[in-house]
Amino acid sequence: MDVCIVAGKLVTCHQDIGFNASSLRILYKLGSDGQRLGKPFVALDRIGVDDGQIVLIETAMEATMGLGKVCAADAAIIAIVDKF
Repeated sequence: MDVCIVAGKLVTCHQDIGFNASSLRILYKLGSDGQRLGKPFVALDRIGVDDGQIVLIETAMEATMGLGKVCAADAAIIAIVDKF
């Protein structure tokens, strides 16, 4: 799991059916000092987050758990962080 900040929304016309119409969000990983690390990446938004929120993500095969279907997702938002 990683702590990230939501930087924006990615709009798509068509998605893999396994996404269950989840939104796609653009994220940056955060370091322990709260600074952005590396390049932005895309994650499934299964809980409905807003830009600027700090979130917890799961990556790899675990990102698809809870969707009910295996799909081509590398990362999924699983929680909103209240304090970091």
